[in-house]
Amino acid sequence: MRMNPLKALWADRKPAFGTWSTLVHHPRFMKLLAVTGLDFVILEMEHSDFTIGEVGTLCLMAREAGIVPIVRPAGLQPHDYTRPLDAGAMGLLLPNVETAEQLESILSVTKFYPRGKRILNLRGPHTDYVRLTEPLQQIETLNDQTLTIAMIESQVGLDNLDAICAVQGLDAVMVGPDDLSQDLGVPGDMTHPTLIAALEQVIAACEARDVPWGFSCQDRTSAERWIKRGIRWMPYANDAAALFNTFSSAAADLKTMSGRQGVAS
Repeated sequence: MRMNPLKALWADRKPAFGTWSTLVHHPRFMKLLAVTGLDFVILEMEHSDFTIGEVGTLCLMAREAGIVPIVRPAGLQPHDYTRPLDAGAMGLLLPNVETAEQLESILSVTKFYPRGKRILNLRGPHTDYVRLTEPLQQIETLNDQTLTIAMIESQVGLDNLDAICAVQGLDAVMVGPDDLSQDLGVPGDMTHPTLIAALEQVIAACEARDVPWGFSCQDRTSAERWIKRGIRWMPYANDAAALFNTFSSAAADLKTMSGRQGVAS
């Protein structure tokens, strides 16, 4: 079974870098991302049309290629969490975690005995089809190597963050700035003092509990700023943004070179 390299990075207090897959669901994309040197890829099910079959194929390819597949689930039912894990996801990014009790209830279905009651299946994509002779050892390894990352996206989550960070089995915290800004009454304003104060609150709470924290960065300048600050979880842009930014810039440059600036076609 593959070990989760993000666990080792965080144990060494080093940051992990990745990106999002939100529209590209060709398996070769996982190989391409792995070759870039990124550590992880988030497979987006909450805001995409990805099917569980597609996600399973992407997880399998990502594992084989050497990049950690993490799934943001499509729903809140137990099978919304366990099906991606059984399909090979090496972690879950949990939307809008607001209380320690909510997180505990999710862990109870995503962790095996004795931490939880996840339905036992010891041979599948999540075990690389390897079944160890000591089931308890395999269960312990799976529990330890499967990541649980909680998203803070509301004032309620902020208010309960210390208790959330104290839950056994939480690996990292991610701020969802878009939804959080909306809940704080400043929708989409990423520079508003209210949102900045909330980010600082998350950082302080996580560092007090030694929980890795982070959020998405969209450019190198902001990435460098937060790396210096101690960020340890950074999804960088996503597939849609990377494609749009690359080709919109190229298209503008090419039209300028050819004298087409200001021309509609």
